[in-house]
Amino acid sequence: MRILAVETSCDDTAVALLDGCSAIEERVFTQQGHSKHGGVVPELASRSHMRILPGLVSDILIAAGMDSLEGIDVFAATAGPGLTGSLLVGLTWSKAAAWAAGKRFLGINHLAAHLYIHYGQKRQVAFPAAALLVSGGHTSLFRMNSWQEILLLGSTRDDAAGEAFDKTAKLTGLGYPGGAALDVAADSGNPENCSLPSPMPDPSLPEFSFSGLKTAAKLLWEGGADRNDLAASFRRTVVDLLVSKLMYQAEKLEAKSVLAAGGVIANSLLRKALRQECAARKLELFLPDKEHSTDNALMVGRAAAAILERNPEASSPLSCNAFARWSGSRLSPVGCP
Repeated sequence: MRILAVETSCDDTAVALLDGCSAIEERVFTQQGHSKHGGVVPELASRSHMRILPGLVSDILIAAGMDSLEGIDVFAATAGPGLTGSLLVGLTWSKAAAWAAGKRFLGINHLAAHLYIHYGQKRQVAFPAAALLVSGGHTSLFRMNSWQEILLLGSTRDDAAGEAFDKTAKLTGLGYPGGAALDVAADSGNPENCSLPSPMPDPSLPEFSFSGLKTAAKLLWEGGADRNDLAASFRRTVVDLLVSKLMYQAEKLEAKSVLAAGGVIANSLLRKALRQECAARKLELFLPDKEHSTDNALMVGRAAAAILERNPEASSPLSCNAFARWSGSRLSPVGCP
């Protein structure tokens, strides 16, 4: 079954063509103009999606040797959570294409899609599993009893870890978005030279808080801290919190696997720490490659493929609308039931 998946939840325009869970072609366009504004400007992001998306779809079809959308069986797009204007571009295009081609449409939950990047691979996830979703907009822990039962354990009470990385990078002159730049700077710093607090450090509490950590970093920076040392301390503090809480839940749940997903999973220290801790506990670790840690359409397509494997006739109504936030205790890949 051929699936055309679209992801436009923030400032990346992404399209993927899949045969089931396997990628045939992928394209991602990352918007560059937001850095001068110090953050993503929603209106600029949605306008860029409108300009870029049709061309990416054309590129995908040409590369796959297809001359029209008639060969697509199902169209899938992120319905939320995310920036409403950006979501509406991909969602509206996908619904219109499905309607015009007389095919089905699926609205996908962005958070679940990040986890579903691990779905349908040769290496199968063993359940129960503990999962960490950590990105610019979300930091959450989940218990996965199966792909059909994903239960929220806790989330951040304020800022997401990715936002904290980006804002601290911006503060220290590393640019925006600067999570990757801070990661590089941290490699040259000594975390022992800067003392940062560890907010909500109790590993048994499956919740996070990063706003106070950002403030503490700001005070150190204004006090003359070395940029690389501050980056190293900040990175270590965040990684320690993420890993300790995830490992606690894995042990508590007697997990057989650990999954990690989201843009912050590209962080080099976090990847290293997760590998070390899971190896020490003989837990199988599932990490996406770096290019599929950030927003991409392959994860949307795999979430759609999982839905279709359970129900080959599944579809979302064309009335499916974008939603900015997700709330609940059970996470499903279906964004629009």
